[in-house]
Amino acid sequence: MSDENAPTSMTSLSRMIKSDTQLLVRPLGTPRFRAPDMYHQLLRASWLRLTFYFLTTFFLFNCLFAGLFMLDTHGFTHPDPVIDAPRFWQFFFFSIETVATVGYGNMVPLSLYANIVVAVEISLGILFFALVTGIMFARFSRPTARILFSKVAVIEPVEGVPTLMFRAANQRHNLIFQAAASVSVLGDETVEGSRMRRFRDLALVRDANPIFTLTWTIMHPIDEDSPLHQWLDSREAPEGFEIIVVLSGVDERTGHTIHGRWAYTPRDLRWNARFVDILGKDEHGVRTVDYGRFDEVRDLAEGKPQVEARART
Repeated sequence: MSDENAPTSMTSLSRMIKSDTQLLVRPLGTPRFRAPDMYHQLLRASWLRLTFYFLTTFFLFNCLFAGLFMLDTHGFTHPDPVIDAPRFWQFFFFSIETVATVGYGNMVPLSLYANIVVAVEISLGILFFALVTGIMFARFSRPTARILFSKVAVIEPVEGVPTLMFRAANQRHNLIFQAAASVSVLGDETVEGSRMRRFRDLALVRDANPIFTLTWTIMHPIDEDSPLHQWLDSREAPEGFEIIVVLSGVDERTGHTIHGRWAYTPRDLRWNARFVDILGKDEHGVRTVDYGRFDEVRDLAEGKPQVEARART
Protein backbone atom coordinates (compact mmCIF):
# COMPACT_ATOMS: atom_id res chain seq x y z
CA MET A 1 0.00 0.00 0.00
CA SER A 2 1.25 3.47 -0.83
CA ASP A 3 -0.23 6.90 -0.26
CA GLU A 4 0.18 9.92 -2.49
CA ASN A 5 -0.87 13.51 -2.06
CA ALA A 6 -0.17 14.53 -5.65
CA PRO A 7 -3.04 16.52 -7.19
CA THR A 8 -3.09 14.45 -10.36
CA SER A 9 -6.40 13.75 -12.07
CA MET A 10 -7.47 10.13 -12.53
CA THR A 11 -8.10 10.71 -16.22
CA SER A 12 -4.50 11.81 -16.76
CA LEU A 13 -3.14 8.73 -14.99
CA SER A 14 -5.40 6.42 -16.97
CA ARG A 15 -4.35 8.04 -20.24
CA MET A 16 -0.68 7.68 -19.32
CA ILE A 17 -1.05 4.01 -18.46
CA LYS A 18 -3.01 3.11 -21.58
CA SER A 19 -1.18 5.14 -24.22
CA ASP A 20 2.38 5.48 -22.84
CA THR A 21 2.12 9.26 -22.73
CA GLN A 22 3.82 11.36 -20.09
CA LEU A 23 1.87 12.50 -17.06
CA LEU A 24 1.46 16.27 -17.02
CA VAL A 25 2.73 17.57 -13.70
CA ARG A 26 3.73 21.15 -12.83
CA PRO A 27 6.42 20.89 -10.14
CA LEU A 28 6.53 23.62 -7.51
CA GLY A 29 9.38 24.56 -5.21
CA THR A 30 12.12 23.12 -7.43
CA PRO A 31 15.11 25.07 -8.80
CA ARG A 32 14.17 27.11 -11.86
CA PHE A 33 17.11 25.85 -13.87
CA ARG A 34 18.18 22.23 -13.73
CA ALA A 35 19.84 19.84 -16.15
CA PRO A 36 17.31 18.25 -18.52
CA ASP A 37 16.90 14.48 -18.51
CA MET A 38 17.86 14.23 -22.18
CA TYR A 39 18.54 10.49 -22.28
CA HIS A 40 15.15 9.58 -20.82
CA GLN A 41 13.36 12.09 -23.03
CA LEU A 42 14.98 10.70 -26.18
CA LEU A 43 14.04 7.16 -25.18
CA ARG A 44 10.40 8.22 -24.79
CA ALA A 45 10.25 10.31 -27.98
CA SER A 46 8.46 8.92 -31.00
CA TRP A 47 10.50 7.69 -33.95
CA LEU A 48 9.27 10.62 -36.06
CA ARG A 49 10.32 13.16 -33.45
CA LEU A 50 13.63 11.40 -32.84
CA THR A 51 14.40 11.47 -36.59
CA PHE A 52 13.55 15.17 -36.67
CA TYR A 53 15.90 15.84 -33.73
CA PHE A 54 18.73 13.93 -35.42
CA LEU A 55 18.35 15.63 -38.81
CA THR A 56 17.97 19.10 -37.29
CA THR A 57 21.01 18.67 -35.03
CA PHE A 58 23.09 17.27 -37.90
CA PHE A 59 22.09 20.17 -40.17
CA LEU A 60 22.86 22.86 -37.58
CA PHE A 61 26.13 21.12 -36.64
CA ASN A 62 27.38 21.30 -40.23
CA CYS A 63 26.10 24.88 -40.67
CA LEU A 64 28.16 25.88 -37.61
CA PHE A 65 31.39 24.44 -38.99
CA ALA A 66 30.68 25.74 -42.47
CA GLY A 67 30.54 29.20 -40.89
CA LEU A 68 33.83 28.56 -39.09
CA PHE A 69 35.46 27.47 -42.35
CA MET A 70 34.21 30.68 -43.98
CA LEU A 71 36.47 32.65 -41.62
CA ASP A 72 39.52 31.36 -43.52
CA THR A 73 38.48 30.69 -47.09
CA HIS A 74 42.11 30.73 -48.27
CA GLY A 75 43.08 28.01 -45.81
CA PHE A 76 41.71 25.28 -48.10
CA THR A 77 42.53 23.94 -51.53
CA HIS A 78 39.48 24.19 -53.75
CA PRO A 79 38.36 21.58 -56.27
CA ASP A 80 38.56 22.18 -59.98
CA PRO A 81 35.91 22.50 -61.24
CA VAL A 82 34.23 24.10 -58.19
CA ILE A 83 30.84 22.78 -57.12
CA ASP A 84 28.04 24.91 -58.55
CA ALA A 85 26.98 26.44 -55.22
CA PRO A 86 27.78 29.48 -53.09
CA ARG A 87 30.95 29.28 -51.02
CA PHE A 88 29.02 28.64 -47.77
CA TRP A 89 27.36 25.53 -49.19
CA GLN A 90 30.70 24.34 -50.56
CA PHE A 91 32.01 24.37 -47.00
CA PHE A 92 28.73 22.87 -45.74
CA PHE A 93 29.17 19.78 -47.92
CA PHE A 94 32.86 19.64 -47.03
CA SER A 95 31.81 19.61 -43.38
CA ILE A 96 29.50 16.63 -44.02
CA GLU A 97 32.30 14.78 -45.81
CA THR A 98 34.63 15.53 -42.91
CA VAL A 99 32.35 14.48 -40.06
CA ALA A 100 31.35 11.35 -41.98
CA THR A 101 35.06 10.60 -42.70
CA VAL A 102 34.26 10.08 -46.38
CA GLY A 103 37.45 11.75 -47.55
CA TYR A 104 36.76 12.53 -51.21
CA GLY A 105 39.94 14.61 -51.30
CA ASN A 106 38.55 17.41 -53.47
CA MET A 107 39.08 19.96 -50.68
CA VAL A 108 41.96 19.82 -48.21
CA PRO A 109 42.66 22.06 -45.18
CA LEU A 110 46.03 23.82 -45.48
CA SER A 111 46.29 26.50 -42.81
CA LEU A 112 46.76 25.83 -39.11
CA TYR A 113 43.35 27.34 -38.33
CA ALA A 114 41.59 25.13 -40.87
CA ASN A 115 43.26 21.97 -39.54
CA ILE A 116 42.36 22.84 -35.95
CA VAL A 117 38.71 23.37 -36.88
CA VAL A 118 38.67 20.10 -38.84
CA ALA A 119 40.19 18.24 -35.87
CA VAL A 120 37.58 19.70 -33.51
CA GLU A 121 34.76 18.79 -35.90
CA ILE A 122 35.95 15.21 -36.28
CA SER A 123 36.22 14.83 -32.50
CA LEU A 124 32.73 16.19 -31.91
CA GLY A 125 31.38 14.21 -34.87
CA ILE A 126 32.64 10.93 -33.41
CA LEU A 127 30.97 11.79 -30.10
CA PHE A 128 27.73 12.77 -31.87
CA PHE A 129 27.49 9.53 -33.85
CA ALA A 130 28.38 7.50 -30.76
CA LEU A 131 25.51 9.11 -28.84
CA VAL A 132 23.07 8.59 -31.71
CA THR A 133 24.13 4.96 -32.05
CA GLY A 134 23.70 4.45 -28.30
CA ILE A 135 20.20 5.94 -28.33
CA MET A 136 19.18 3.82 -31.32
CA PHE A 137 20.55 0.64 -29.75
CA ALA A 138 18.84 1.40 -26.43
CA ARG A 139 15.50 1.86 -28.18
CA PHE A 140 15.82 -1.29 -30.28
CA SER A 141 17.09 -3.42 -27.40
CA ARG A 142 14.51 -2.19 -24.89
CA PRO A 143 12.35 -5.16 -23.84
CA THR A 144 8.75 -4.81 -24.94
CA ALA A 145 5.65 -6.91 -24.35
CA ARG A 146 2.70 -7.34 -26.67
CA ILE A 147 0.26 -7.95 -23.86
CA LEU A 148 -3.34 -7.10 -24.66
CA PHE A 149 -5.89 -6.26 -21.97
CA SER A 150 -9.64 -6.27 -22.44
CA LYS A 151 -11.12 -2.81 -22.69
CA VAL A 152 -13.78 -3.69 -20.12
CA ALA A 153 -13.89 -5.60 -16.86
CA VAL A 154 -16.91 -7.62 -15.76
CA ILE A 155 -18.38 -8.34 -12.34
CA GLU A 156 -20.24 -11.63 -12.15
CA PRO A 157 -20.97 -14.13 -9.36
CA VAL A 158 -18.54 -17.06 -9.11
CA GLU A 159 -19.57 -19.70 -6.58
CA GLY A 160 -21.88 -17.16 -5.00
CA VAL A 161 -19.22 -14.44 -4.63
CA PRO A 162 -19.27 -11.35 -6.89
CA THR A 163 -15.98 -11.43 -8.78
CA LEU A 164 -14.16 -8.77 -10.76
CA MET A 165 -12.66 -10.25 -13.95
CA PHE A 166 -10.78 -9.00 -16.97
CA ARG A 167 -8.73 -10.65 -19.69
CA ALA A 168 -5.09 -10.46 -20.72
CA ALA A 169 -3.52 -12.05 -23.79
CA ASN A 170 0.03 -12.63 -24.98
CA GLN A 171 -0.20 -11.58 -28.62
CA ARG A 172 3.24 -12.98 -29.46
CA HIS A 173 2.10 -16.43 -28.29
CA ASN A 174 5.61 -17.20 -27.08
CA LEU A 175 6.38 -18.30 -23.54
CA ILE A 176 6.42 -15.72 -20.77
CA PHE A 177 7.80 -17.44 -17.70
CA GLN A 178 6.74 -16.61 -14.15
CA ALA A 179 4.13 -14.08 -15.24
CA ALA A 180 2.79 -12.15 -12.25
CA ALA A 181 -0.17 -9.79 -12.03
CA SER A 182 -0.62 -6.96 -9.55
CA VAL A 183 -3.98 -5.21 -9.30
CA SER A 184 -4.73 -2.16 -7.15
CA VAL A 185 -7.58 0.25 -6.77
CA LEU A 186 -6.68 3.94 -6.65
CA GLY A 187 -8.95 6.59 -5.28
CA ASP A 188 -9.42 9.54 -2.96
CA GLU A 189 -10.05 8.78 0.69
CA THR A 190 -10.44 10.86 3.81
CA VAL A 191 -7.95 9.77 6.46
CA GLU A 192 -8.08 11.60 9.81
CA GLY A 193 -9.57 14.66 8.16
CA SER A 194 -7.06 14.76 5.31
CA ARG A 195 -7.92 14.02 1.69
CA MET A 196 -5.45 11.50 0.30
CA ARG A 197 -4.92 9.44 -2.84
CA ARG A 198 -4.47 5.84 -1.82
CA PHE A 199 -3.57 2.57 -3.50
CA ARG A 200 -5.23 -0.54 -2.10
CA ASP A 201 -4.11 -3.93 -3.34
CA LEU A 202 -6.70 -6.40 -4.60
CA ALA A 203 -6.27 -10.08 -3.70
CA LEU A 204 -6.44 -12.31 -6.77
CA VAL A 205 -7.63 -15.87 -7.16
CA ARG A 206 -4.35 -16.49 -8.98
CA ASP A 207 -1.73 -13.77 -9.18
CA ALA A 208 0.90 -15.84 -11.01
CA ASN A 209 1.01 -17.83 -14.23
CA PRO A 210 4.06 -20.08 -14.69
CA ILE A 211 3.74 -20.15 -18.50
CA PHE A 212 1.70 -17.31 -20.03
CA THR A 213 1.34 -18.00 -23.74
CA LEU A 214 -2.33 -17.52 -24.72
CA THR A 215 -4.90 -15.76 -22.54
CA TRP A 216 -5.35 -15.22 -18.82
CA THR A 217 -8.56 -14.25 -17.02
CA ILE A 218 -7.53 -12.37 -13.89
CA MET A 219 -10.07 -12.61 -11.06
CA HIS A 220 -10.61 -10.75 -7.81
CA PRO A 221 -13.37 -11.99 -5.46
CA ILE A 222 -15.25 -9.05 -3.95
CA ASP A 223 -15.72 -10.45 -0.47
CA GLU A 224 -16.06 -8.56 2.81
CA ASP A 225 -12.32 -7.89 2.92
CA SER A 226 -12.21 -6.43 -0.59
CA PRO A 227 -11.80 -2.64 -1.00
CA LEU A 228 -14.52 -2.92 -3.67
CA HIS A 229 -17.10 -4.39 -1.32
CA GLN A 230 -18.68 -0.99 -0.73
CA TRP A 231 -19.53 -0.84 -4.44
CA LEU A 232 -21.90 -3.80 -4.28
CA ASP A 233 -24.88 -2.04 -2.66
CA SER A 234 -25.26 0.53 -5.42
CA ARG A 235 -23.82 -1.80 -8.11
CA GLU A 236 -21.82 1.18 -9.30
CA ALA A 237 -18.23 2.27 -8.76
CA PRO A 238 -17.84 5.85 -7.49
CA GLU A 239 -16.35 8.35 -9.90
CA GLY A 240 -12.67 9.12 -9.42
CA PHE A 241 -11.62 5.55 -8.73
CA GLU A 242 -9.41 3.50 -11.02
CA ILE A 243 -8.27 -0.09 -11.09
CA ILE A 244 -4.57 -0.25 -12.01
CA VAL A 245 -3.14 -3.44 -13.51
CA VAL A 246 0.55 -4.31 -13.91
CA LEU A 247 1.63 -7.62 -15.43
CA SER A 248 5.27 -8.73 -15.67
CA GLY A 249 7.19 -11.82 -16.70
CA VAL A 250 10.38 -13.13 -18.31
CA ASP A 251 10.51 -13.43 -22.10
CA GLU A 252 11.77 -16.86 -23.13
CA ARG A 253 13.80 -15.60 -26.10
CA THR A 254 15.50 -12.51 -24.71
CA GLY A 255 15.56 -13.40 -21.02
CA HIS A 256 14.44 -9.84 -20.26
CA THR A 257 11.73 -8.92 -17.81
CA ILE A 258 8.81 -7.42 -19.72
CA HIS A 259 5.86 -5.43 -18.44
CA GLY A 260 2.32 -4.67 -19.49
CA ARG A 261 -0.13 -2.32 -17.82
CA TRP A 262 -3.70 -1.14 -18.09
CA ALA A 263 -6.32 0.81 -16.14
CA TYR A 264 -10.06 0.53 -15.70
CA THR A 265 -12.34 3.44 -14.79
CA PRO A 266 -15.90 3.10 -13.43
CA ARG A 267 -17.34 3.43 -16.95
CA ASP A 268 -15.28 0.39 -18.04
CA LEU A 269 -17.04 -1.96 -15.59
CA ARG A 270 -19.88 -4.24 -16.76
CA TRP A 271 -22.05 -5.53 -13.93
CA ASN A 272 -23.67 -8.97 -14.09
CA ALA A 273 -21.92 -9.78 -17.37
CA ARG A 274 -19.58 -12.49 -18.64
CA PHE A 275 -16.88 -12.62 -21.30
CA VAL A 276 -17.66 -14.74 -24.34
CA ASP A 277 -15.35 -17.66 -25.09
CA ILE A 278 -12.60 -16.84 -27.59
CA LEU A 279 -10.44 -19.99 -27.46
CA GLY A 280 -10.95 -22.82 -29.91
CA LYS A 281 -9.37 -25.10 -32.50
CA ASP A 282 -9.47 -25.11 -36.29
CA GLU A 283 -10.03 -28.10 -38.56
CA HIS A 284 -6.36 -29.05 -38.21
CA GLY A 285 -6.44 -29.08 -34.43
CA VAL A 286 -4.48 -25.81 -34.11
CA ARG A 287 -5.47 -23.58 -31.22
CA THR A 288 -7.19 -20.32 -32.16
CA VAL A 289 -7.74 -17.04 -30.32
CA ASP A 290 -10.54 -14.85 -31.66
CA TYR A 291 -9.25 -11.34 -30.95
CA GLY A 292 -12.23 -9.91 -32.81
CA ARG A 293 -14.37 -10.93 -29.81
CA PHE A 294 -11.76 -10.19 -27.15
CA ASP A 295 -13.80 -7.32 -25.64
CA GLU A 296 -17.20 -8.91 -26.15
CA VAL A 297 -19.26 -9.60 -23.04
CA ARG A 298 -22.67 -11.18 -22.54
CA ASP A 299 -25.30 -9.79 -20.17
CA LEU A 300 -26.26 -12.60 -17.80
CA ALA A 301 -29.79 -11.30 -17.34
CA GLU A 302 -30.69 -10.94 -21.01
CA GLY A 303 -28.10 -13.20 -22.63
CA LYS A 304 -27.31 -10.54 -25.23
CA PRO A 305 -23.72 -9.92 -26.33
CA GLN A 306 -22.20 -6.47 -25.85
CA VAL A 307 -19.33 -5.49 -28.12
CA GLU A 308 -16.87 -2.80 -27.13
CA ALA A 309 -15.09 -0.85 -29.90
CA ARG A 310 -11.32 -1.23 -29.44
CA ALA A 311 -9.41 2.06 -29.55
CA ARG A 312 -6.50 2.23 -31.94
CA THR A 313 -3.11 2.15 -30.26
